[in-house]
Amino acid sequence: MAKDYPVRPAGRLQFRPVESERRLLLLGVDLGAVGLGAAAGFLLWNLRAGDPTPLPATLAQNLEWLGALEAGWVVMALALGLYDLRVAAHPRLFLPRLGLALGIELGVYLAVYFLAPPLTLPRFFYLAFLGTQAGLVGAWRLAYARWVTGPGFRRRLLIVGAGWAGATLAEALAREEQGLYEPLGFLDDDPEKQGRVVTGLKVLGPARDLPRLVRELGVDEVAVAVTNGLSPELYRALIECWGLGVHLEPMPIIYERLTGRVPVQHIGPNWALAAPVGSPPGHMWLAAKRLLDLAFALAGGTVLLLVLPVVALAVWLEDRGPVFYRQVRCGRGGRPFKMLKFRSMVVDAEAGGQPVWAAEADPRVTRVGRVLRRTRLDELPQVINVLKGEMSIVGPRPERPELVAELERQIPFYRARLAVRPGVTGWAQVNYGYGRSVEDALIKLQYDLYYIKHQSLWLNLQVIWRTLARLIL
Repeated sequence: MAKDYPVRPAGRLQFRPVESERRLLLLGVDLGAVGLGAAAGFLLWNLRAGDPTPLPATLAQNLEWLGALEAGWVVMALALGLYDLRVAAHPRLFLPRLGLALGIELGVYLAVYFLAPPLTLPRFFYLAFLGTQAGLVGAWRLAYARWVTGPGFRRRLLIVGAGWAGATLAEALAREEQGLYEPLGFLDDDPEKQGRVVTGLKVLGPARDLPRLVRELGVDEVAVAVTNGLSPELYRALIECWGLGVHLEPMPIIYERLTGRVPVQHIGPNWALAAPVGSPPGHMWLAAKRLLDLAFALAGGTVLLLVLPVVALAVWLEDRGPVFYRQVRCGRGGRPFKMLKFRSMVVDAEAGGQPVWAAEADPRVTRVGRVLRRTRLDELPQVINVLKGEMSIVGPRPERPELVAELERQIPFYRARLAVRPGVTGWAQVNYGYGRSVEDALIKLQYDLYYIKHQSLWLNLQVIWRTLARLIL
């Protein structure tokens, strides 16, 4: 059933932060908690040592420590996705990551402590700091999930258009719960939809009622989910709402913000919403990305040399077949290249020559292959493709030319994923995993387009970190 929303009392102070303000709030209070943890650590350290130095003076003498602790926390929290609002809204998602961040902090400190000369690092201070920080950050994050994601802080949202695009957005709002929006209902000019409930939300009236409902319900944002162009009446209503200070957003932009995916099947003629518009990546970014690729490929190559004897022997002993598997894949711009992997399937797994989607419990996978796939070691030889410049560490996973041709016919914008080098891992991999059907390929394409639109050095590092965390955990 659809909910009835009360009219917002006039003159009442409202604080319903946008996405960037929520992230800044999380970051600011986190840094405050880290600072208070450091202050508590120094205070307890002074008390334990009988040092009469006032706390402000102690902090002033140890500003480099405080800066290092703050910077270290920010780097780890960002890499572990603790400022992803989808994560921050749910304790079951952020508590394990918070524990991992604190564990990494402790591990790094212990490693440095035992490598440093004796009596150069304050052991008691750090243990007191870590305990206080864990309590403060944990309590703040639980408070954020309990109250700041509640109805009083959510942005009130009206959806213009109750068709397939509006219904898809409503489904995403219900599924990707992050405490950002409070959807109030739809507006649609179709007389047959008036008063109906679509995906749990009521159609409140036609588009001409938009300014009135914005005032009565205290709407903060309007999602435009109209795919056939705006009528003059709707255009005037939207401009009036904009003049009232209401944010106007196309449905694909809000969907992308909620899910980290580009809804290619709901773009329609608005191709610019799916494409990375503007100038292509500059030389500085391409050079930085290549240096990152080389650094991680060399590190991965070292691991490859270490595990190669054991993996090669295990693969060969199972069925006396080849250790490596080479397969033609599509690279940047569709150029074919031979991707290298440890063989995880039986010999001649595709004897007919036609590509076959991998199944969840694929009978073609060998016993050793199951272990290699579970640990992702089967992908490790691809560092050689990275060193050759055929692949990147982060990017869309490369597909076979036959599958690319098939998926291009069935999925709009599919070829757009060939705009960058394919990757050993990617945004789709850390958010979705293996694809086993055309439907999976569509979802992965949505993630890949999000990566292509928003690619940056930090997003690459975040994908790498999350990939390593999956392997470790």
